[in-house]
Amino acid sequence: MERRGISMRMSLLAVVLSFLAACASGPTPVPPEAPEASRRSSQVPTPAVPPDSSVAPVLSPVDSLLDEARVLREDGDLSASFARLERALRIAPQRAEVYLELARSHVAAGSPERASASATRGLLYCSPSICEELRRLIDP
Repeated sequence: MERRGISMRMSLLAVVLSFLAACASGPTPVPPEAPEASRRSSQVPTPAVPPDSSVAPVLSPVDSLLDEARVLREDGDLSASFARLERALRIAPQRAEVYLELARSHVAAGSPERASASATRGLLYCSPSICEELRRLIDP
């Protein structure tokens, strides 16, 4: 009876070891494509997207937030505009566009000091096209 238990344990150990050995070996390499398959795939034309396509470009989350903030500011909803800009700052604290829009919203809210501070911060990250706009908001 005891031999049977030892035999069962040895069999179980062999199964476990072979399973572990199979897991330890890497994946099997994929053979390269056959030449005729690559020739066929190169003959399939790639559909061209017309330049006047009605597909809208996908905006990044920060760009979407900036667009929303602009619209809200123009509509006079400054608290919602600031909320979008705070989210944009948390996502991309080094985007000059966020500081530019924040400065514009502070101007609209009647806070020129805050607008100047936001614009000054944006100068740390700006590109030449945005730097000029930020400088105009520092000392109006």
